[in-house]
Amino acid sequence: MTKAVVFHLNPDYPNLKRLSKVVDVLSRGGLVIYPTDTYYGLGCAITSRKSITKLYGLKGLTDKHLMSIICPDLSTAAKYAYIDDEAFRVLKDILPGPYTVVLKATKEVPRSLLQKRPTIGIRIPDTPVVLELVQQLGVPIITTTVTDARGEPMTDPEEIIKRYDSHVEAIIEQGILMGDASTVLAYEDGEWEVLRRGKGDISFLE
Repeated sequence: MTKAVVFHLNPDYPNLKRLSKVVDVLSRGGLVIYPTDTYYGLGCAITSRKSITKLYGLKGLTDKHLMSIICPDLSTAAKYAYIDDEAFRVLKDILPGPYTVVLKATKEVPRSLLQKRPTIGIRIPDTPVVLELVQQLGVPIITTTVTDARGEPMTDPEEIIKRYDSHVEAIIEQGILMGDASTVLAYEDGEWEVLRRGKGDISFLE
């Protein structure tokens, strides 16, 4: 099988111009691995149904698994999730950041991602590489954490390449990411709920 093209980017001064090649891969329906502000992510363009199916199969996920999407900014996120004034007030303060925010989905979200659920997870990571990637792509990326055979997050890019290089088309690596999972928040009708405590601080809700 064809091996993935690996892009080594400096963690402190990444050459964002090189991302145009990865954008081409995503535009053609390819799967890509990229760094976030938590762990490495695995994803594809939200517009590629075939790639979404491949992504579920590669991770061994069922259609009951709630996927998240990476957006470059709140303006884009508002096309895929309903964000009222209260939600916007909080989100503008914590994003970009290590949070996944579960909101009511709009009709722009493919039905295959919802599976009769009315919500979608929104991510705007505090990572220049992935934000530039989705900005250039023009649509969100469906995203899930890169995991090993046991389902544990993988932090070492060398191990990630060994496991995934024949299953994805491109890998962007920026060294070992010793992070933590994102904090997952849910918002509905003016009420916030913490679904998972992770890297993101939640003191603003207390």
